Amino acid sequence: MATRTAGIGVIEMDGFSARSNQRGDTIVVSLRGNADMAVQEKLKDFLDSVASAALAARAKEAVFELNDLYFMNSSCLSLLLRFINGILELNEPQRYKLRFRSNPNLKWQQKSLQALYSYAKELVVIE
Repeated sequence: MATRTAGIGVIEMDGFSARSNQRGDTIVVSLRGNADMAVQEKLKDFLDSVASAALAARAKEAVFELNDLYFMNSSCLSLLLRFINGILELNEPQRYKLRFRSNPNLKWQQKSLQALYSYAKELVVIE
């Protein structure tokens, strides 16, 4: 299956990066490094772009690759909750699943992603 850019900007900052591409009807997002106050505004804009691209592509799923995301503060984590709320506000046929591929060695991910799962069990899958 061809991979193409989903029309989403890339974040490249000291200590953090975010990228996205489209693979068929899936949007794949890769977050790396440390998501803290220094990246919050750019991450907000980036996630808004991901949401718009997923809707335009009629995505069935958005996959978040978090294996190399070593830290995410509560403000940035709340942006993921905002992203989930945006999906929940869509009409049922437009909604898509969220799959978080986590790093089992990072305890904060397990706890934080479990909270996202508990919030929207019908949308969120954690691997």
